[in-house]
Amino acid sequence: MISLIGHWIKQSKLTRKELCEVFGVSQNTLSNWCTGKTFPTIPQAFKLAALFNVKVDDLYQWKEETKKPPLE
Repeated sequence: MISLIGHWIKQSKLTRKELCEVFGVSQNTLSNWCTGKTFPTIPQAFKLAALFNVKVDDLYQWKEETKKPPLE
C-alpha cells in the first residue's frame, strides 16, 4: 500500500507541526504515516480525511505485492 498522506499535507493549509499537535503525535510518527512505515488508527485516518476534505480511501493507493517464487 502506498501512503498519499504526504501529498495531502502538501495540498492542505496545515503544516506538519500543526498536524502533530492536532493528533498528539511526534513528527517521526507523522513521517512514518507519510512513508507507509506505520499507519494511523482508523479514527485518526477518518480525522485526517476530514481535515483534508477527502475520503479515507484517498489517503492510500493499493499496490499489488509481487509474489516471490518458492525457494527450491
